[in-house]
This record gives sequence, C-alpha cells and structure tokens, in this order.
Amino acid sequence: MVSSPVTLTGAKQGGTLTAVIHPEPPTLAFFVNSATMIGAVASKIFDGLVEYGPDLKPRPQLAESWTVSPDSLTWTFRLRQNATWHDGKPFTSADVKFSAEEVWLKISPAARRVLQYLTKIDTPDAHTVVLQLSKSTPATFGILDSLGTPILPKHLYENTDIRNNPYINKPVGTGPSA
Repeated sequence: MVSSPVTLTGAKQGGTLTAVIHPEPPTLAFFVNSATMIGAVASKIFDGLVEYGPDLKPRPQLAESWTVSPDSLTWTFRLRQNATWHDGKPFTSADVKFSAEEVWLKISPAARRVLQYLTKIDTPDAHTVVLQLSKSTPATFGILDSLGTPILPKHLYENTDIRNNPYINKPVGTGPSA
C-alpha cells in the first residue's frame, strides 16, 4: 500500500487541533514507553533537534543547522536562539547535553541502542552542541527527532528521579503551545 501526505483544505498555522487518541496514553514519558498513542501526543509538545518531512529528509527544528565531519564522527548542531520552554525559560545546549547524558544514553531504549557509540557531548556555547561518536552508523541521524531523542528541560529534571518526575505527566516542552 502506498500512502501520500494529506493536505487539509483550509488548514492554517496556529489554532487548536482536537484529536481522539485511543487508547488514552498511560503516560507522556515517551522516552520510557514508546507506544504510538504516547508519541502522537508527545510529538506535539516537544521538538527534536531535527524533524522529518513527508520526503523523509531531515529539516531544522531546535537545531537551525548542522554539520557532520567527513568521517561522520563529529556532529555539530547550531541551536535556535529564540526557543523557550513552555515555562518561559530559555532552551540551551545544556538541555541537550543533560538529555543526552541522562535520558538518551541511560533511559530511552531506542536512543541507547542507536547512540551506543556516542562518547562525548560538548557545549562550547549556549547554542552549539557537538556530538562525538566512536563509530557512526546509518541510523544515527534518523533518531535525532522529538521521539527518538527527547530533549527535556534540565532545570526541571536535573537531580531528580527522571522516570518519576512530576513533569512526566504535566510536560513542559518547546513545541507548539496554546
């Protein structure tokens, strides 16, 4: 079966989307439970470094741009400077580093597997993240979206039990907000 992107007649940016998600997600901790209904909701709250369009090509999201070294072992992301968390705090490279070290490599089953060769995360400034890998794999870039490598607000999760943090089910993201 071949499917194509759906275009909604009269669709406009902004506003409110009302959708029925069944069954109701048991949690919004999509980095622990990757059930489809959780992703359907969480992907509207959180952004990733990149997102993928209907053509399956990466597009900027929290990363405005990126470069990959010729050996594919160093990935440098320039982050959006105007991004904020829903609570108004600025989104910075510290959030990405925290999420990589504490969520991607320790909790998220998919990210742990795909990013097993991620050896170092540098943050030379508030809007630059450098991922160092010991080995690159074809799947590395494919996991850098909001569901594959969730970015959590460091200021709300640092020094907490991430899996049981109260913000799991009252999320503070960087994605669209009312």
